[in-house]
Amino acid sequence: MIDSLVSVIVPSYNYEKYIVECLESIEKQDYRNIELIIVDDYSKDNSRKVIKKFIEQCRCNERFIEIRYIENPENKGAHYTINEGIKRAKGKYIAVINADDLYESNRFSKIIPEMEKRGIEIAFSSIEVINKESVSAEDEEAQNFRKIQMRINECRQVSHALMIQNVAISTGNMVFTKNLYNKLGGFKEYKYIHDWDFILRSALLQEPLYIRETNYYYRLHDNNSFRELSSIADQEVNLVLHNFFDEIMNGNVINHNLSKDNVEYVIKGTYLYKYWTKDNILRTLIEKIRNRMKM
Repeated sequence: MIDSLVSVIVPSYNYEKYIVECLESIEKQDYRNIELIIVDDYSKDNSRKVIKKFIEQCRCNERFIEIRYIENPENKGAHYTINEGIKRAKGKYIAVINADDLYESNRFSKIIPEMEKRGIEIAFSSIEVINKESVSAEDEEAQNFRKIQMRINECRQVSHALMIQNVAISTGNMVFTKNLYNKLGGFKEYKYIHDWDFILRSALLQEPLYIRETNYYYRLHDNNSFRELSSIADQEVNLVLHNFFDEIMNGNVINHNLSKDNVEYVIKGTYLYKYWTKDNILRTLIEKIRNRMKM
C-alpha cells in the first residue's frame, strides 16, 4: 500500500467565502497520510478567523499527521506564500490547492500510486470548472478553460502542449516531489505565471504525468487573479518562454521529448505556429527561435 506523506499547502488571501469548503475537501481525502499547511497572505477579510475556527472544530489533529497555520506579516504574493509553506513541508510529495478550489475525495489515492509506479516527480489531472455555487460552470469563460486542456490531445507529448499554454491550468492542480521543488529552486517571483514557469522548468527534467480522470475543481468567480491580467503578464510570458527555449537551445534539458531536435519539429509543426502567431509577443519569439535553429 502506498502511504508516502503528502504535504498539502493552502495559500490563502481574502477567500473567507470559499476556504472552509476547500479545507473540507482536503479533510475528506481517502488518502490518509496528509500534512496540512495553511499560509495566509495578510488577508483583509475574515479569512484568518475562519481558518482558526476550522482548525479548532475539525479535529484536525486526528485527521492530519500534522497541521500548521502561518500568517504572513504583510501581503507577499502567491509565489512567496507558496514557497513559505513548502519550506516547512515534511512530505515526499507536495500539493498546492488554491483556497477557492476543491479536491475530489480520491485525488491523492489516484495520483500518488501512479507517480510512485512510474517514478514521476510532477503530475496534474483533468479539471472541472465550477462557479461560485460549486456547480459545473457552462459559460464561455469556463468552456475556454476546458479548451486549454484539450491542447493535450492535439500534441504528441504533454510537454509540447505546455509550450502553447499552461494546460495544467493552475498551481493548485499540480502534485510534485519535494526533491523536484528543491532542484528547481522553488517558485520564481512572477505575479501571474509562476505556475506555468514552474511546470515548464519541471518539464525540462522530466515529462509531466497527465491524469485524465477529473479530480480537481477550479472555481471561477469575480476575484480570480487572472482577471487582472495586464501588460505585466505579457512581459512575464515573454520572459518565461525565452528562458525556457534558451535552456533547450543550450542543451540544458534531460527530458528527451524536449531535445532540440524534437522541439524543432514541434515549432515547425502547424499546431504550435497556429496558436502562437495569434499573439504579437509570441510571434516575435517564434521567429527568433526559428532563426537560431538555422544557425
